[in-house]
Amino acid sequence: MKLLAISDLREAFDYIDRLPEIVQEARIDAVLFAGEILQAEARKAEWERAVREQRLPDRARPEVVEERKNDAESLMTFFRRLNTIGVPVYVIPGRNDAPERFFMQAAFNSEIVTPHVHMVHRSFAPLGGRYMVAGFGGEVTVEARDHEFFLRYPGWEAIFSLDFLRHLDPPKILLFYTAPADRFEEPADQSGPAAVAHLIKTYDPHFVVCAGVGGRKEKKQLGNTLVVFPGSLAEGDYAIIDTREKEVAFGNLR
Repeated sequence: MKLLAISDLREAFDYIDRLPEIVQEARIDAVLFAGEILQAEARKAEWERAVREQRLPDRARPEVVEERKNDAESLMTFFRRLNTIGVPVYVIPGRNDAPERFFMQAAFNSEIVTPHVHMVHRSFAPLGGRYMVAGFGGEVTVEARDHEFFLRYPGWEAIFSLDFLRHLDPPKILLFYTAPADRFEEPADQSGPAAVAHLIKTYDPHFVVCAGVGGRKEKKQLGNTLVVFPGSLAEGDYAIIDTREKEVAFGNLR
């Protein structure tokens, strides 16, 4: 089985339109998207101002309100364009893909219209009769929690939300926006990456795909799990995972 791993779109929707050619040429069986649909430029600017001024970010700023209207349309555009890919697509949100209710509504509406699109944030869906795909999107933190301005979840919430995995027998593929720590650590008050590493250690998935935050484009082994960072689709980056050979090929659409 061959899987196309992508992340970090940041509203570069033209690259979504080019994915069908990769799917056909490489004989891709499914697409795994590890988050970051939106750019969130106004929200980021307000967040940085608020940090400097030691206050809470203001969701009522005119530019933030206007951007939120555009974000709602961008989420719908993203899910509509997934319909053109032609194979099952498994999706989680990134840090920017807030508020959570906008993302969830767009995802669920898309699942009704296009049954091959699967939202697996805090959830799961079968893949090819062999694997079960599950995930947890957004930034996993030590204790910060935000569903409105950005998607940020404390590590305990990620661990609790994926507790259902202990009841799933098939081999697993997990999607995370947050990259795991480089070593297995106990999650208690370490960091978001430590919590992700703890989840990988606990459920021993065959593969993990994480967002290519900062353009990270590589593969690494964490215990028995092959972890893939596909890079930034906004820059044309993608990765193809061969599940039989456990090999990864990186490519670029530019």
